[in-house]
Amino acid sequence: MTISIKTSRQISEIKDFWDALLPEDHHLKLRHLSVFEKAMLPDIENYYLQIFLKDKSIGLAYIQLFKFNHSHLNLEEPRTIQTCLIKAFLPGQLNFIICGNLFRINFQGFYFNNEQHNPHIFDVLEIFADQNKKLNPVGIAVKDCETVFPENKYTDFNYHFFSGDVTMEITNRKHWLTFDDYLKDLTKKYFKRAIKIRQAFEGIRIKELDAAEILKNADKLERLYNNVLQKQKAKLGTINAAYLYELKTDLKENFELHALYAGDILIGFYTYIFYDKEMETHYIGLDYHYNTIHKTYFNILFLSVQKMIEGKYERLELGRTAKEAKANLGAFPKQIFNYLKIKNPIARIVFTYFLKRFNNAENEKKLDRIPLK
Repeated sequence: MTISIKTSRQISEIKDFWDALLPEDHHLKLRHLSVFEKAMLPDIENYYLQIFLKDKSIGLAYIQLFKFNHSHLNLEEPRTIQTCLIKAFLPGQLNFIICGNLFRINFQGFYFNNEQHNPHIFDVLEIFADQNKKLNPVGIAVKDCETVFPENKYTDFNYHFFSGDVTMEITNRKHWLTFDDYLKDLTKKYFKRAIKIRQAFEGIRIKELDAAEILKNADKLERLYNNVLQKQKAKLGTINAAYLYELKTDLKENFELHALYAGDILIGFYTYIFYDKEMETHYIGLDYHYNTIHKTYFNILFLSVQKMIEGKYERLELGRTAKEAKANLGAFPKQIFNYLKIKNPIARIVFTYFLKRFNNAENEKKLDRIPLK
């Protein structure tokens, strides 16, 4: 079968046909994708692919080109022989093709009007890479797939299933009508811990910010976000306040940003995205001095559980990092379905090394715990 594509760089070039192919309220609608184009996120280029089978339009794909460079790696802490060698031999920039979204979970980057065509996404990406040789991508990722592909569908294109990507998730219980019901379900050890954490948060004021207030506080929000970012071993994409503003403008009541104040000082923020039956914590920002005093991060986790219960959502998606803290909450790991091909041997070594560092830092062996009765 003959697959072909038409590539566009801006939403203005595709507005006449893109949305018409998608189901109502699909996450790939142009108003959602415009968030990333308007925010002008650093080191990201957007590509929009129309997919044809024998000249008939059958699907769409959203591509992010991620320009990976030394600034995205923590090569100094701890400084080792391996990190010194990586810094010496790693090229200044490596381009990765991402079918999907570096900044969102459960945001599959392709849609076909017939699901039987879904495996053609691997053909599409080969065509895109071949037509854009000047990009010289060292790797290609098909991120957050909604279903699992049969092995032969991706191994034929030299992809492998990336099993190292899990996110943490907690499921609401039918008898949880209030946050106190959740607390009552904690074992004695974790109940005492939760009470101490909540007590440390007394006096902290919470304010939900609207779009205009997000812009007004842009510098402070970015500073708090960067505090968290600097703790990460690898920074796979960086947001800005413009992204948070555009997300609020797009999703409206389905996106919330809550600012935390100690007196008049902004000491942190957290964000939520709401779906029909589920919700997720999105990006956060912290002042680590106040985090030590007020246990800000752990209280954000508790506030998220409270929001899930009060909003009657079935599940709360908590993200990929700080897995041990989220396991203490009662969350469990959930496999994310990604498919990856890394062609450059140096990039493959770097990816393997930092994945190992990330997993060691997360200390996944400590996830085997039962805080809930």
